[in-house]
Amino acid sequence: MFLAKMNKEQQETFLNLAYTMVYADGRLDEAEKRWFDFYKLELSVDVSKAHKVDFEKSLEIFDKCEQKIKNAVFFEIFAIALVDDVYADEERELVEMMKNRFGISNDKMLEMREGLRQLTLAYDAIRKSNQE
Repeated sequence: MFLAKMNKEQQETFLNLAYTMVYADGRLDEAEKRWFDFYKLELSVDVSKAHKVDFEKSLEIFDKCEQKIKNAVFFEIFAIALVDDVYADEERELVEMMKNRFGISNDKMLEMREGLRQLTLAYDAIRKSNQE
């Protein structure tokens, strides 16, 4: 929802940050791919043009954004790191970099992690009911 409200440059940067997180551990997991594919519905930029970027440098574009945008970007990227149930060191480093840059507290991060867990359970239940 918040991602669609970003301007084109911010959306492209977000997409490249997401892509960089997806491939941070050197592999594409199916859960990460599904999460990334959701962006086709929400963003108005060409998802097929996503590529790896200098993560730290790319975060700069969000420095002057409202905190709610930073929180949304953080949540989405953090979700990619966690959605496959493998939180690799490479992903952890990127999340910490983003957490510090965006001023995300440990409490907020735990709240987001729990929100992601609940969201994942809901999606799993929907997927399961569609298979029956």
